[in-house]
Amino acid sequence: MLLSSALLAGCGTIQPGERGIKVELGVVKKEILAPGLFGLNPLTETVRVYSIQQSTIGGRAEPLTADQQPISIEYKVLYKVPEGQILNLFQNYRGDVYDTLVNPQVQEAFRQIISQYKADAVTKNVNGIKNQVLSLVRDNLKNLVDVVDVPVTHISLPQILQDAIAQKQVMEQQSLQKQYELDAAKKQADITVANAQAQAESIRLQTQALEKSPALIDLKKAEKWDGHLPTTVVTGSNGATLFQLK
Repeated sequence: MLLSSALLAGCGTIQPGERGIKVELGVVKKEILAPGLFGLNPLTETVRVYSIQQSTIGGRAEPLTADQQPISIEYKVLYKVPEGQILNLFQNYRGDVYDTLVNPQVQEAFRQIISQYKADAVTKNVNGIKNQVLSLVRDNLKNLVDVVDVPVTHISLPQILQDAIAQKQVMEQQSLQKQYELDAAKKQADITVANAQAQAESIRLQTQALEKSPALIDLKKAEKWDGHLPTTVVTGSNGATLFQLK
């Protein structure tokens, strides 16, 4: 009899980073099993083990954009099960936590968020989309599972859409180049006008000065003299002497 009891009795181990729920004859024990050994009667008791460490699982979503373009989004989900939710999860949800709770919410969040963006805007707003998806998933899970992050690792667009986006980018670049050339030409024209106005103003001021001071004319002549005497002397009919200046 003692030997039979010893054979029927058993034990198990909860590893670090894990917690356990024991069920005896269909009744859930309220005490959470911590890491270490635990006793187990295999005829009347079972134990469900949960990991409370952070896990990372990759996935793919294929939502439609606002302009009805199918795209493929590859992502990773970083999540962990809060120790305080283990009993609730066991009693109210069946199956793997990620498959039954986390991933369906991630898929639905991508479907809702991507539907707000046109295809060519998706690749330009990856970080914003990720943050919106993360916020929506957290709201819907209501702390049952702690979703740490949902980084987007790759986005695939249909080839025809990739070609259209590339062509649009080329046209935008050409438009920017043309605008740059126009701005440069306008700037140069402004400089030319400013120089002409400055030169005209200088001439006007000099003219006014000459009109007010005839002696200034002689000064200008003197400034232009090279220091050499005239080489040609001509005597006029009235006896005046004329010099031919170089």
